Amino acid sequence: MDAAEKRPLMFSNRALVSLSVPIVIEALLSILTGMVDSVMVSSAGETAVSAVSLVDSINILFITVILAVINGGVVVTAQYIGSGNTKNARTSANQLLYASTTISIIFMAVLLCFAPQVLRLVFGSVEPAVFQQAKTYFYFTLISYPLYAVGASGTSLLRSMTRSRMALFITASANVINAIGNAVLIYGFDMGVAGAAIATTFSRLYWAVMSMIVVHNRHLPVYYENVLKFRLDWSIMKRVLTIGLGNGLENGLFHIGKILVSSLVSSFGTIAIAANSVANTLCNFGWTIVGSMGTVLLTVVGQCMGAREPEQARMYTKKFVSIGFILVVTLFGAIFLLRNQLVQMFSFGEEALAEAAYYTGMASLLTIGSMYALSFVPVSAFRAAGDTKYAVTLAVSSMFTFRVALSYLLGMVFDMGLTAVWIGMAADWACRSIINTIHFRRGKWLTKKVI
Repeated sequence: MDAAEKRPLMFSNRALVSLSVPIVIEALLSILTGMVDSVMVSSAGETAVSAVSLVDSINILFITVILAVINGGVVVTAQYIGSGNTKNARTSANQLLYASTTISIIFMAVLLCFAPQVLRLVFGSVEPAVFQQAKTYFYFTLISYPLYAVGASGTSLLRSMTRSRMALFITASANVINAIGNAVLIYGFDMGVAGAAIATTFSRLYWAVMSMIVVHNRHLPVYYENVLKFRLDWSIMKRVLTIGLGNGLENGLFHIGKILVSSLVSSFGTIAIAANSVANTLCNFGWTIVGSMGTVLLTVVGQCMGAREPEQARMYTKKFVSIGFILVVTLFGAIFLLRNQLVQMFSFGEEALAEAAYYTGMASLLTIGSMYALSFVPVSAFRAAGDTKYAVTLAVSSMFTFRVALSYLLGMVFDMGLTAVWIGMAADWACRSIINTIHFRRGKWLTKKVI
């Protein structure tokens, strides 16, 4: 710490605020838009909400793998920016775009061919009405995967060069378009889940186009350069994929575990699915805002490590974990106190609303008690430093030991229903918090090299 304080700080408090606030606002708008979407879809009934919730659990699996590859590119780009090598930073931006787009197209093509089989494999026990609506929603959202990859690549690169306000403008306007599209198609044309999926696809098209236009601006420190003249730089692509695919493996296995848990939830009936969906939607508001501290760390720690300033990387990580603690207590305390009012936004029956309020309250308290900020925020710093092996090992072992195995044990053997799922999730968070703290203090993550 003393060594870091004797050197000029790479990021002043003002610079950190300028970087962080747009990212937090972006996360907030994204979640608010998602909540509005859920409320709009709920007008089509509990069956529609259940269908969207189940399919989204599959979509998130593949989307997070794509995003993990993008984040791998962001780490490489940020480290090149920190080292002052803007030429390689621009090359890594192109490689990032190629990698994420190719993977997204592969996912889209395979899943379009086997969509019904995938849904049957994962959620074969759901009611026929839920399955039919899930299939409709799945087909429409699949075609937006490459659009997501292009849009997320562009805005992530903007954040890596501390242009988070530009990223905020693009994603915020895309979210507004999504909300308007939902209102028109769901309420105006009574299209239900199909309307929600079409609105999502159109908003991602806008996101992709705007990202491509902005990141081609040569006045930026890093920009896309002749992306249509495909040129593979294997030395940089290897760095992007080493980190990205490591993170992708972690996120992919993590969400496979979540899908297994979702399959368990689906066996508890439509009311349990709807209540769980509402609790996740409301709590996701807080989880995402806390997680945005990790998004900031990808840029901050990445640039620190590129500039060979590991002690500053440690200092900034401690600072953002502390901010995460404050956010967890504030946000989830508010969600707990207002849970009965918040669930009224959803057009469900009284029984489903009561279940939703109960599990929203439980989830809020478990999030606070499990030291949630320590579960995920420091991992972004480890990734930014290139310590992907640790992140993968912890995520997979903790997820399948607690969130999956413990949930099934308590849910199926001890017949605890949906409560089992939330206990398993909290145990997973608590385990990560303890191990992340130990790993941070040992400091081996600061010895990793990416470039």
